[in-house]
Order: sequence, then C-alpha cells, then structure tokens
Amino acid sequence: MRGSITAKIVAAIVCLTVVPLIAAGSGFYFDLTSHFGKMEKEQGTYDLQTAEQLVEFIEKNQLSSVRGNAYWEEHHTALAERDAEFLQDSVMSIMDVNESLSAIYVTDLQGQVIEKREDEPLGVEGELAKVAAKLGDEMEVGGLLRSERGLQLVAVSKVTDEQGTAEPNGLLMFFRPVDAAFLATMKEIGKTDVIVFDGMAAQASFAGFEKGRVAGLAEEIEAGTGPVTHSEKSAEGQVTETFGQVRDLTGEPIGFMGTRSVTQIGAELRDRIVKAALLAVLLLAVIASALSFVLYRWLSKPLRRLQGEMVRVASGDLSDGTLTAELNRSKGRDEIGQITAAFLTMKDGLAGLVRRVYEESNLLTDGSREFAAATEEARGTLGLIAASSAEIERLVERTFVQVEAASSKLLTLEGQAQAISRDSGESVAAARLMRTAAVDGQGQVERSISAMAGIRSSADDSEERVLALQAVADEIYVIVDRIKAIAQQTGMLALNAAIEAARAGEHGRGFAIVAGEVGKLSQQAKGATEEIEGLIDRVRASIANVCETTDQLREKSAAGEAAVRGTQEAFAAILGHVQAVEGRIRDISQEASRQESITREGADAVVAVKSMAAEMVGSVGEAAVATDGALSTMQAIAENSGRLAELAEDLLGDVGRFKV
Repeated sequence: MRGSITAKIVAAIVCLTVVPLIAAGSGFYFDLTSHFGKMEKEQGTYDLQTAEQLVEFIEKNQLSSVRGNAYWEEHHTALAERDAEFLQDSVMSIMDVNESLSAIYVTDLQGQVIEKREDEPLGVEGELAKVAAKLGDEMEVGGLLRSERGLQLVAVSKVTDEQGTAEPNGLLMFFRPVDAAFLATMKEIGKTDVIVFDGMAAQASFAGFEKGRVAGLAEEIEAGTGPVTHSEKSAEGQVTETFGQVRDLTGEPIGFMGTRSVTQIGAELRDRIVKAALLAVLLLAVIASALSFVLYRWLSKPLRRLQGEMVRVASGDLSDGTLTAELNRSKGRDEIGQITAAFLTMKDGLAGLVRRVYEESNLLTDGSREFAAATEEARGTLGLIAASSAEIERLVERTFVQVEAASSKLLTLEGQAQAISRDSGESVAAARLMRTAAVDGQGQVERSISAMAGIRSSADDSEERVLALQAVADEIYVIVDRIKAIAQQTGMLALNAAIEAARAGEHGRGFAIVAGEVGKLSQQAKGATEEIEGLIDRVRASIANVCETTDQLREKSAAGEAAVRGTQEAFAAILGHVQAVEGRIRDISQEASRQESITREGADAVVAVKSMAAEMVGSVGEAAVATDGALSTMQAIAENSGRLAELAEDLLGDVGRFKV
C-alpha cells in the first residue's frame, strides 16, 4: 500500500482533518494553560496584596497602641523632667502586658535614646535619627525596620498630652518582631502561607522553603517592575508563589515578601485536558486505520486491475484477456468505473486504428514504388530543358550589353540639355531679381522725393511759426517797457512817501516802513523787467538763427530733390534694359527645355528597352535556376520516394507487432 493513491488520500485526509484538529487542540490547551497561568498570577497578586494589607492592619493596631501611651500628660511631664523611674514603671512595663513587643524606646525628637527596654539588643540606635527625620511634622508613623535580631515592625508617635495640644518633647517607639509567630498570625488571618526576606535571612510560615532560592528571587524581583509569580505542579497540587519588594520605614528597599498558595483545580484540569487529548489522538488513529482499509478496498484493487490491463496494452497486446473480462464485470458508476469504461473504449478504438493502419501501410508501400519510377522519368526531361535555357541566356546577355551602350550615350546628351536648361533658368531668375531690384530702387527714389518735399514744407511751416514767435516777443518787449516805466514811477512815489514820512516825525514812522517796502518792490520789478528784456533779446537772436537755418535747409532740399529725380530716370532706363534681356533669356530657356524633353524621351525609351532586356536576362536566369531547382527537387523527391517506400515497409512491420 506504500506509495499508492490510497496512502496519498489517507495522508491528505490526515493533513486536512487530523492535523488541524491536533493543532486546534494544542492551541486550546496552551490557551487554557495560559489562561490558568493568568488566573494563578492574579490570585497570587491578590494574595500578596492581602498579606501587605494584613501587615498594614497590624501596623495600624500597633500605632493605635503607641498613640494611647504617647498622648498622656503624665508621660509628657515625666519626659520633660527626665523622670527615668516613672518612665520605667509606667511605659516600659507595657512589655509585661503586651508580650508581642520585642522592645520599647523613648527618645528625644532627634532620635537620641532616653530610656529603652529590650528582650534582646536590637542594635537599631543608628537608624533612629532617620526614623525621626522621616516623622517630620507628622505625629506618628509606622513601618518595617531591619535590626540585628531580624525584621521589626515599628510604630512611632510623638509624646504630648491627651488633647494633642502640648508641644511634643519626645518619641515613643514600639517594636514587634516579624518572626514565625508573626507569620503564623498572618497565615491564620489570610489563609495563605507567607515568606519574608529582610536582606539577610528568610522566614516562612511553612516548612520546606528552600533557602537557596533567596538570592535568585531577590535578583529577579529587583530586576522586575512588579510582582513576580511562579506557578508549578507538585505532589501537593498547583503551587503558586508571588513575591514583591519590601521597603523599610524610610523608603529604602530591604528585601521581599511573598505568598504561597496550593490549589487542586488547575492541576486536575490540566491532567484531564492531557488525558482527553491523548484519547482523541488514539480515536483519530483508529478512524484513520479504518478509513485506510475502506479506501484500499474501494480504490486500490480496481486501480491495480486497471494498471495490469494498461501494462498489457502498452506491451502491444490489444486483444481481450482475463483482466479485460474482470474490468468489464467490475465497472461501477463511480469515477473509477468511468475511468475503466473510458480506458476499455480507448483500447477498442486503438485496436481498430491499428487494423486500418496495417491495411493503409500496404497500399502506401505499392504507391511509393510507382511514384519513384515516375520521378526518375521527370528528372531526365528537366535535364534537357536546363541545357536549352543556358543557350538562350547567352544571347539575351549580348543584346543587353548593346542596349546599355546606347543608353549611356543618350544619358550624356540628356545631361548636357539639363545643364543648358538649368543655366537658362538661373539667368532668368537673375534677370528677374535685377528687375525687382530696379523697381525697388524706383520706389525708394519716389519715397525720397516725397520725403524731401515734406522736409521743405516742414521748413516753411517752421519759419512761419518762428516769425509768429518773433511777433509775440516784440509784443512782450513792449509790455516789459510799460512795466519798467511803472516800476520807475513806483520808485519815485516811494521816495516821495519816505520824504513826507520823515517830515511827519514819530507819526509817520509806520508810513516810512511801508514806503521803504514799496521802494524795494519797485527795485525788484525793475530787475525782473531787465531780465525779461535779456531773455527777449536771446529769443530774437535764436529766431534769426532758425530763419537762416530754414533757408539753408530749403535750398539743400531742392538740390537733393533734383539729384534724386535724376536717379529715378536712371533706374527707369535700367529697368527697360533688364526687361529686354529677361525676354531673350526666357526664349533660350524654353528652347533648352524642349531639347531636354526630347532627349529625356529618347533616354526613357532606351532605359525601357534596357529594363526589358534586363528582365529578359533575369527571367532566363530564373528559368535556368528554376530548372536546376526543379531538377534538384525531382532528384530529392526520387530519393524521398525510395525512403518513403522503406518507411512504409517499416511501418507495416511495426504494426504487425500488435496483437488484435
């Protein structure tokens, strides 16, 4: 069965069903395990928080006890008077009543010990100053403190009166050891085992805690950012341990505290899931085995019979045998039955095809022999045609050489005619350009005459305007003379007014000032009129120059216009000569064009004859080549006909090997 289609189908079923189921089951198992782990971690964190809350609860009770003794006026007075005897009898005797305390300290506000009582020396005197500093303005504080006798739970309160109004004058401290009894109390209340490590020694509320784990746990907790949870299966059940960092009263990390809980539910569920998974794998294996057996019965046996029949057909045996009869009997309506029926139909068709090929091969052999004989006769006839074609080709080639010589001479004449026509055309073009240039010259001369006439007219207009300007200047000169006379009269009036003002004395002083200003204005008007007279004199001189220049421009314009008119007459004579020359050159060009056309027609005729001769040479050559090709083809056909006859005989022998 190895390597069969049944094995492949079974493997495919396993890959498509069993493997995904196993993968899904594994994923479910790991997901459930992860969920259990999260639940156990959450439970462990809750247990650790409960343990921390228990420590805080015990700390509050201890603070309540120390507060009840610190808020006492007699203690406040005894501390102020340093009454050691009273303090020993009243305060230190509390240890006789509360056996859970390991020490009581009375200090000043800076932490210096005044009185103390200890079961055993704690060696914490060096830390009391830090405790006092931690207290600050608060009245009480509590927390853990490491001592030479292990971890201690400390409650500290300032000493005052019952109302808390008296100025505190000292500190009262109660110390309780965090020992086995303390942990047993926590276990009894919280129903959870507790582990405490103070940085030097570890204690647990249960037996069997491995002290060698302490260093690794401390490093793991210090490196982490939160509680560390370990969960593993043991003989007791599913054991979950959660550890968190512990800080002392001053806030410094000193060790860790942990809780340990044992549950049976997680371990039992894990065991049940593993057993169910193993049972499911076993059941899937049984199903796969049964499926393989059924597929072998339904697929492998029919396919093996079909394979045997195919091997027999491949060997050339197309007759009906025992396997053929079994295949006909076992044909079903499924896909294998349809494949079997199609194969049997193909085998019957192949047998009929072999029979027809055998009969046609006999006919092909006879026809090939007859075709080879006819091909030999045709090859002889083509040999005679090839000999005649060679003689015709030589005659045509001699004719082509003579026509080519005539064509060369006509082409030379055509070239000469084209040169004459081209030169005549160029002469006509040059004459046309000369005529165009003469016409342009005439236009330029006419425009020059018009421009000179405009200049002369502008000169006349300018002269008229300048003369008008001179008349205006004369009028202005008259007005200036009048203004000068008025200014002289005004000056005389100002002089007379000044004389009269001088005669009037003090009463005419204001009139004298006005007369002086009028005199100044008269002088300014006189100066302005003199400047205007100077300007008018310069304008008159400029007008005289303009008139003189205008006369010269008019004379030169007239002379230039006469010269230009002479140039215009010369251009008219040149234009007449150019038109006459252009006509004669055009006649020569037309005659050269007619000669060129006649020569071209003769050359075209010779070229046509040459082309026909070339085509004839090519046709004869092609006919010779075609004859040679046909001769070669007929020879190849004759050879192929012989080979075809041989192949037909070989085919007849190959077909004869089939048993139908």
